[in-house]
Parts: sequence; structure tokens; C-alpha cells
Amino acid sequence: MATLFARAVRDTFRRERLPQRLLWWFAAEGTADWYGLLADELAPHLGGRQASRARLARLFVPLWERRFALAGARFDSVGRASGPRAQALFFGALYRLPSSPDAMWILDGLGGAPRGFRELAEAERVLASLDVRARWEEVTCHLGEALIALTEGLPPHMERARGVLGEVCFAAGERVGRKMKRAFDLPHTPDAALEVLRMSEYVFRVNPEHWGEADAGAHTGWLEGTACPWFTAPGWNGAHCGIFGQFQSGIASVFGLRYQLTTTIPRHGGTTCRIDVKPIVLRRKPASGEIP
Repeated sequence: MATLFARAVRDTFRRERLPQRLLWWFAAEGTADWYGLLADELAPHLGGRQASRARLARLFVPLWERRFALAGARFDSVGRASGPRAQALFFGALYRLPSSPDAMWILDGLGGAPRGFRELAEAERVLASLDVRARWEEVTCHLGEALIALTEGLPPHMERARGVLGEVCFAAGERVGRKMKRAFDLPHTPDAALEVLRMSEYVFRVNPEHWGEADAGAHTGWLEGTACPWFTAPGWNGAHCGIFGQFQSGIASVFGLRYQLTTTIPRHGGTTCRIDVKPIVLRRKPASGEIP
């Protein structure tokens, strides 16, 4: 039985009324956790955990440079920042890395995360002109741009790079699905599955304008919505939608459902994307002599 607090949190998610500061914190922590999961899961392919972290940190440098330039054009405190440490200070404060020490390696390509009182204070000054909504919106853009960097920059000798990334996303979604199903005491129904799908989509601004419905009798459902914030990032295409879709597929599987990206803007055009969930059908092996 879900606690009163859990029911209140669930209701806040369902109404999509989380305080913007929490949205920023959730997005920052979730993105940093994803970087860590990637480093761990890619370690066997990249020569161990430390080598994996080092390679990912180098791959992320163009992401930091692009996002810092865009932020500098919009926000005074970022535009005034200068020197070789400015980018590391900005992203260290944006990701709240002092409260997530295990994620500090993500800025190793910029010389390391900010450390010490003086750098931490300067980091807060660089971030100062972004209000909490702008901080949330900025972090949510990194998820997709990091995936672009990965698909373009993983070494040629790594076989099935995109397939491995999809498997990592599926496992992460499965873990989140189980956690949320247990925490909120959710039933094994399509509307509950769509509810959990929307929790992660809400935090990361996936399909920010959206609609959908579930059919309990048929054990099916669908969601449709407008573009993700990284849709216009250079290099984004339908293959990236498929990789990230595996996260949602992992969530759906916890509810006995198969997740399908029915329509994506990169592949089909238009202004909205759609997903459908349907029951997972286990195929029975034909008995001896039986016509399959």
C-alpha cells in the first residue's frame, strides 16, 4: 500500500505541477546518473571503467562548448565569463556537482569540476542569471546532445555501438519502471504504464504538449506529443529516437507491454510523435508434428 506521501508525490507528477527547482534538480541528477550508467555499461567495450569515463569525458567536450556558447548568447553572467575554467564552472554549478561527487568526472575534458570555496563561489556567479526554469530547460537539452556525441564518437572497433546504447537505455527504463511501480503501488495496467512513461517524459521535457489514452479491456494505450528539446540539435535523427525509445520500452515491459514508436518527426515529418503500447505476446514453440 502506497504511503500518503507517495500518493501526494504521484498526484503531483500526474498533474505535472512539480516545483521548477525540483525539476531542475531531478533533471540534473538523472542526466548525471545516466552518464555514470553509460560509463559502467560501456566499460567492457572501452577498456575498463576509468578508460570508459575518460573517453566519454572527451566525447562530451563539443557538447559543453556548444551549450556554453548558446547560454552565453542568452544570459549575461555566462556571456561575461571568460578563461579556460569558465565552462567547467558553469556546468559544475548547473549539475550541482558538489552534491554529486561521483559524477565529477563528466567535466574531466574541461580540466575537472570546480573545487574549493573560491571556484565554487565563482561557479555560482557564472550561473547567476539563469533562473530555475532556465536551468531545468538547459539541462534537459543535454540528454539528446550527449546521445548524438556518443553515436558519432564511439570507437569504430566497438561492434553494435548503437545496439549497446539501446540495451543500456532499456535496462535503465526497466529499473525505473520497477522502482516507480513498487513506490506508488501501481496496478499492472496500461494507464499505469503510461503514467510512469509520462513521469520521465515530464522531467526531461519529452513531448511537452501531449495527449493520449489507455484501453484497460484491450490492455493497450497510446501517447502523442510535440517535439523534444533536442530535436533541432545538429545530428539528431530517427535512429536516436529509437535508442532513447528503448528506455520507455524498458518501462513498458514492467507492465507486460510492448512499446512501439509509431510516428517520429525525424522519420515521418509533421509536428508530433506517437507511441503505442500493446500486450507482450509470448510465442509458443510448436509441438512435434504441429503446424506452426
